[in-house]
Amino acid sequence: MSAVDEITSAVRSALCGSLEVTSVPIGYAVNTGFMLPDGDRLSFYVVPEDDGRYRLEDDGTTLPNAVAAGLDLGSPVRDGLLRSILAQEGIRYDDDYLLRSPAVEEHQLGATALSLISALIRTRDLSLLNRENVAASFAEDVKHELEGRLPRGLIIEEALRASDSGGPDFVIRRPGTGIKVARIYAANGDLKLMDALVDFQDSGSGDSPVIAVVDRRRGRVTERRFNTATNKGLPMAVVDGINTDWARRITQIVTG
Repeated sequence: MSAVDEITSAVRSALCGSLEVTSVPIGYAVNTGFMLPDGDRLSFYVVPEDDGRYRLEDDGTTLPNAVAAGLDLGSPVRDGLLRSILAQEGIRYDDDYLLRSPAVEEHQLGATALSLISALIRTRDLSLLNRENVAASFAEDVKHELEGRLPRGLIIEEALRASDSGGPDFVIRRPGTGIKVARIYAANGDLKLMDALVDFQDSGSGDSPVIAVVDRRRGRVTERRFNTATNKGLPMAVVDGINTDWARRITQIVTG
């Protein structure tokens, strides 16, 4: 046996040796050899359609687990990224949070299964974002929302600052004069909120106002730090996943 044959055999054995297909009420359950962080094997279902075709779908835990780990599907940026990833694999998700393929013929099951497996792995990777990426994502969401809500004559742009600076993420200015109208902090954690508070306390009477957009979802900003900022008078717009008028709060501040 040649080296190529040996490698092919070894890889095929690893990929297919632990593959299990069992009959279940909705169709067929497929357990793969890919191990998840919780120790379970990645699995999916093959569901027969009335017309003789099949659709493939996950076990219903991929998206809920990703959301629990911090993937915010209420964010246009995050939801758009997820849908783009899934579309590359020919997969979608609906209101039931199941990841599923379109109906395919029997001879297409293999290729569709590989696409679904890739989509499941890539979706789980989104929940493993490090703190810096989560912070960047929240900042992108803030900018995206404000770009569509600011009144005419005002623009939002990234603040110029050193990479290790605790300065604002964005400034709102009047494009004709370049005058700063506000400095915006995307505070998705205590440290960023305290940066905003320090900047606010150091500001003079002629400086543009400091505003912190505070992410109160999933305890990213603690109650203690939030209360400290409130008691010190820091202007804040709160993102809590319930109220959607935080952007209006900012427009009210900058327009007086």
